[in-house]
Amino acid sequence: MAAGHEAAGFSRVVATPHWVAESFWQPAPEKVLKCLAGFRRSLTQREIGLEVVPGMEIAMTTGISALIRTGQVLTLNGGVYVLVEPPFLQLPVGWEQIFFELSAQGHRVLVAHPERCSHLAREREVLQKMVNMGVGIQVNWKSLLGRYGETIRETAWSFLEGGLAHCLATDGHGPGDVTAEDLDRMKRALSERLGDERARLLVEENPSRVWAGEPLKEVSPMNKTRKKAWRGWFKWH
Repeated sequence: MAAGHEAAGFSRVVATPHWVAESFWQPAPEKVLKCLAGFRRSLTQREIGLEVVPGMEIAMTTGISALIRTGQVLTLNGGVYVLVEPPFLQLPVGWEQIFFELSAQGHRVLVAHPERCSHLAREREVLQKMVNMGVGIQVNWKSLLGRYGETIRETAWSFLEGGLAHCLATDGHGPGDVTAEDLDRMKRALSERLGDERARLLVEENPSRVWAGEPLKEVSPMNKTRKKAWRGWFKWH
Protein backbone atom coordinates (compact mmCIF):
# COMPACT_ATOMS: atom_id res chain seq x y z
CA MET A 1 0.00 0.00 0.00
CA ALA A 2 2.83 2.41 0.88
CA ALA A 3 4.64 1.56 -2.36
CA GLY A 4 1.43 2.25 -4.25
CA HIS A 5 1.04 5.66 -2.66
CA GLU A 6 4.64 6.52 -3.47
CA ALA A 7 4.14 5.40 -7.07
CA ALA A 8 1.04 7.60 -7.23
CA GLY A 9 3.14 10.64 -6.34
CA PHE A 10 2.57 10.96 -2.61
CA SER A 11 5.50 11.90 -0.39
CA ARG A 12 3.62 12.17 2.93
CA VAL A 13 0.68 10.32 4.45
CA VAL A 14 -1.26 10.59 7.71
CA ALA A 15 -2.33 7.16 9.00
CA THR A 16 -5.79 7.62 10.50
CA PRO A 17 -7.33 4.48 12.05
CA HIS A 18 -10.98 4.82 12.98
CA TRP A 19 -11.95 5.68 16.55
CA VAL A 20 -15.63 5.15 17.36
CA ALA A 21 -17.13 5.65 20.82
CA GLU A 22 -18.82 2.64 22.44
CA SER A 23 -17.47 0.25 19.82
CA PHE A 24 -14.64 -2.17 19.13
CA TRP A 25 -12.89 0.57 17.15
CA GLN A 26 -11.06 2.39 19.94
CA PRO A 27 -7.35 1.86 19.30
CA ALA A 28 -5.14 3.17 22.08
CA PRO A 29 -2.77 5.95 20.96
CA GLU A 30 0.16 4.01 22.41
CA LYS A 31 -0.69 1.02 20.22
CA VAL A 32 -1.07 3.19 17.12
CA LEU A 33 2.32 4.84 17.74
CA LYS A 34 4.00 1.48 18.36
CA CYS A 35 2.57 -0.01 15.17
CA LEU A 36 3.55 3.07 13.22
CA ALA A 37 7.14 2.86 14.48
CA GLY A 38 7.37 -0.70 13.22
CA PHE A 39 5.81 0.28 9.92
CA ARG A 40 8.35 3.06 9.45
CA ARG A 41 11.17 0.58 10.01
CA SER A 42 9.68 -1.64 7.31
CA LEU A 43 9.52 1.30 4.91
CA THR A 44 13.19 2.04 5.53
CA GLN A 45 14.15 -1.59 4.95
CA ARG A 46 12.24 -1.63 1.68
CA GLU A 47 13.66 1.76 0.64
CA ILE A 48 10.21 3.32 0.35
CA GLY A 49 10.56 7.05 0.83
CA LEU A 50 7.03 7.72 2.09
CA GLU A 51 6.80 9.79 5.28
CA VAL A 52 3.98 8.51 7.51
CA VAL A 53 2.72 10.27 10.65
CA PRO A 54 -0.04 9.34 13.11
CA GLY A 55 -3.60 10.56 13.41
CA MET A 56 -7.12 9.22 13.88
CA GLU A 57 -10.46 9.53 12.14
CA ILE A 58 -12.73 10.19 15.10
CA ALA A 59 -16.45 9.50 14.77
CA MET A 60 -18.52 12.60 15.52
CA THR A 61 -19.59 12.37 19.13
CA THR A 62 -19.84 14.56 22.20
CA GLY A 63 -16.72 14.93 24.28
CA ILE A 64 -14.05 14.76 21.55
CA SER A 65 -12.26 17.70 23.14
CA ALA A 66 -12.08 15.79 26.45
CA LEU A 67 -10.78 12.69 24.65
CA ILE A 68 -7.95 14.76 23.19
CA ARG A 69 -7.21 16.48 26.49
CA THR A 70 -6.93 13.14 28.29
CA GLY A 71 -4.80 11.56 25.57
CA GLN A 72 -7.35 8.97 24.44
CA VAL A 73 -7.29 9.99 20.75
CA LEU A 74 -4.75 11.49 18.34
CA THR A 75 -4.88 14.66 16.31
CA LEU A 76 -3.38 14.78 12.81
CA ASN A 77 0.42 14.73 12.97
CA GLY A 78 0.19 15.75 16.63
CA GLY A 79 -0.99 19.20 15.56
CA VAL A 80 -4.09 21.36 15.78
CA TYR A 81 -6.23 19.56 13.20
CA VAL A 82 -8.77 16.96 14.31
CA LEU A 83 -10.23 14.65 11.65
CA VAL A 84 -13.91 14.13 12.47
CA GLU A 85 -16.06 11.57 10.66
CA PRO A 86 -19.77 12.45 10.39
CA PRO A 87 -22.42 9.71 10.57
CA PHE A 88 -23.54 8.25 7.27
CA LEU A 89 -27.17 9.21 7.98
CA GLN A 90 -27.96 12.10 10.33
CA LEU A 91 -25.73 14.54 12.18
CA PRO A 92 -26.16 14.37 15.96
CA VAL A 93 -28.12 17.07 17.71
CA GLY A 94 -25.65 19.63 19.03
CA TRP A 95 -22.90 19.03 16.47
CA GLU A 96 -22.12 22.75 16.59
CA GLN A 97 -21.25 22.44 20.28
CA ILE A 98 -18.81 19.61 19.50
CA PHE A 99 -16.97 21.86 17.09
CA PHE A 100 -17.16 24.87 19.42
CA GLU A 101 -15.53 22.91 22.25
CA LEU A 102 -12.70 21.82 19.94
CA SER A 103 -12.18 25.41 18.82
CA ALA A 104 -12.14 26.67 22.40
CA GLN A 105 -9.39 24.15 23.09
CA GLY A 106 -7.30 25.54 20.22
CA HIS A 107 -8.05 22.84 17.64
CA ARG A 108 -9.30 23.04 14.06
CA VAL A 109 -11.90 20.62 12.75
CA LEU A 110 -11.47 18.79 9.45
CA VAL A 111 -14.64 16.92 8.42
CA ALA A 112 -14.02 13.67 6.54
CA HIS A 113 -16.00 12.69 3.40
CA PRO A 114 -19.18 14.75 3.94
CA GLU A 115 -20.38 13.52 0.54
CA ARG A 116 -21.06 10.13 2.18
CA CYS A 117 -23.31 11.67 4.87
CA SER A 118 -26.96 11.66 3.74
CA HIS A 119 -27.80 14.66 5.93
CA LEU A 120 -25.07 16.85 4.43
CA ALA A 121 -25.75 15.65 0.89
CA ARG A 122 -29.45 16.46 1.30
CA GLU A 123 -29.08 19.78 3.14
CA ARG A 124 -26.19 21.65 1.58
CA GLU A 125 -26.91 24.67 3.75
CA VAL A 126 -25.67 22.69 6.77
CA LEU A 127 -22.33 22.08 5.06
CA GLN A 128 -22.25 25.75 4.07
CA LYS A 129 -22.79 26.62 7.74
CA MET A 130 -19.77 24.50 8.64
CA VAL A 131 -17.66 26.27 6.02
CA ASN A 132 -18.86 29.66 7.27
CA MET A 133 -17.84 28.63 10.80
CA GLY A 134 -14.34 27.92 9.50
CA VAL A 135 -14.52 24.13 9.56
CA GLY A 136 -12.29 22.39 7.02
CA ILE A 137 -13.98 20.03 4.57
CA GLN A 138 -12.18 17.02 3.10
CA VAL A 139 -13.58 15.04 0.15
CA ASN A 140 -12.41 11.54 -0.79
CA TRP A 141 -10.61 10.74 -4.02
CA LYS A 142 -12.49 7.42 -4.05
CA SER A 143 -15.81 9.29 -4.03
CA LEU A 144 -14.77 11.23 -7.12
CA LEU A 145 -13.76 7.94 -8.75
CA GLY A 146 -17.25 6.54 -8.19
CA ARG A 147 -16.17 3.81 -5.77
CA TYR A 148 -19.25 4.44 -3.58
CA GLY A 149 -21.72 4.82 -6.44
CA GLU A 150 -22.87 7.47 -8.86
CA THR A 151 -24.92 9.50 -6.37
CA ILE A 152 -21.98 10.01 -4.02
CA ARG A 153 -19.68 10.73 -6.96
CA GLU A 154 -21.96 13.52 -8.20
CA THR A 155 -22.41 14.86 -4.66
CA ALA A 156 -18.62 15.03 -4.20
CA TRP A 157 -18.17 16.90 -7.47
CA SER A 158 -20.98 19.31 -6.59
CA PHE A 159 -19.28 20.11 -3.27
CA LEU A 160 -16.03 20.89 -5.09
CA GLU A 161 -17.75 23.01 -7.73
CA GLY A 162 -19.74 24.85 -5.06
CA GLY A 163 -16.67 25.86 -3.05
CA LEU A 164 -17.72 23.56 -0.20
CA ALA A 165 -14.45 21.65 0.15
CA HIS A 166 -10.88 22.53 1.03
CA CYS A 167 -8.84 19.41 0.30
CA LEU A 168 -8.85 15.82 -0.94
CA ALA A 169 -7.72 12.59 0.72
CA THR A 170 -7.42 9.00 -0.51
CA ASP A 171 -9.11 7.39 2.52
CA GLY A 172 -7.15 4.31 1.51
CA HIS A 173 -7.97 1.10 3.37
CA GLY A 174 -5.89 -1.38 1.39
CA PRO A 175 -3.54 -1.97 -1.56
CA GLY A 176 -4.97 -0.87 -4.87
CA ASP A 177 -7.60 1.43 -3.35
CA VAL A 178 -6.29 4.36 -5.37
CA THR A 179 -3.70 3.73 -8.09
CA ALA A 180 -1.28 6.08 -9.79
CA GLU A 181 -3.41 5.81 -12.93
CA ASP A 182 -6.55 6.73 -10.97
CA LEU A 183 -4.90 9.81 -9.50
CA ASP A 184 -3.43 10.98 -12.79
CA ARG A 185 -6.85 10.70 -14.40
CA MET A 186 -8.57 12.53 -11.55
CA LYS A 187 -5.97 15.31 -11.44
CA ARG A 188 -6.67 15.98 -15.12
CA ALA A 189 -10.41 15.92 -14.45
CA LEU A 190 -10.02 18.36 -11.54
CA SER A 191 -8.10 20.83 -13.69
CA GLU A 192 -10.60 20.51 -16.53
CA ARG A 193 -13.69 20.94 -14.34
CA LEU A 194 -12.39 23.33 -11.68
CA GLY A 195 -9.36 25.05 -13.21
CA ASP A 196 -5.69 24.64 -12.37
CA GLU A 197 -5.68 26.94 -9.32
CA ARG A 198 -8.62 25.28 -7.56
CA ALA A 199 -7.14 21.86 -8.32
CA ARG A 200 -3.79 22.95 -6.86
CA LEU A 201 -5.43 24.17 -3.64
CA LEU A 202 -7.36 20.93 -3.20
CA VAL A 203 -4.53 18.55 -4.07
CA GLU A 204 -1.37 20.31 -2.92
CA GLU A 205 -1.57 23.51 -0.91
CA ASN A 206 -4.38 22.84 1.57
CA PRO A 207 -3.27 19.27 2.35
CA SER A 208 0.19 20.71 3.07
CA ARG A 209 -1.40 23.30 5.33
CA VAL A 210 -3.21 20.59 7.30
CA TRP A 211 0.12 18.77 7.67
CA ALA A 212 1.80 21.92 8.97
CA GLY A 213 -1.15 23.00 11.15
CA GLU A 214 -1.64 26.17 9.12
CA PRO A 215 -4.93 27.90 8.19
CA LEU A 216 -6.61 26.58 5.06
CA LYS A 217 -7.27 28.67 1.98
CA GLU A 218 -10.78 28.93 0.61
CA VAL A 219 -11.54 27.33 -2.74
CA SER A 220 -13.85 29.63 -4.66
CA PRO A 221 -17.11 28.27 -6.12
CA MET A 222 -17.53 27.89 -9.88
CA ASN A 223 -19.39 30.46 -11.99
CA LYS A 224 -20.89 32.42 -9.15
CA THR A 225 -19.91 34.62 -6.27
CA ARG A 226 -20.72 33.23 -2.87
CA LYS A 227 -21.97 35.73 -0.32
CA LYS A 228 -19.38 36.85 2.15
CA ALA A 229 -20.57 35.25 5.36
CA TRP A 230 -19.81 35.92 9.00
CA ARG A 231 -16.92 33.75 10.09
CA GLY A 232 -16.96 32.33 13.54
CA TRP A 233 -14.74 30.18 15.65
CA PHE A 234 -11.94 29.11 13.29
CA LYS A 235 -9.92 31.82 11.57
CA TRP A 236 -8.49 30.83 8.20
CA HIS A 237 -6.92 34.19 7.36
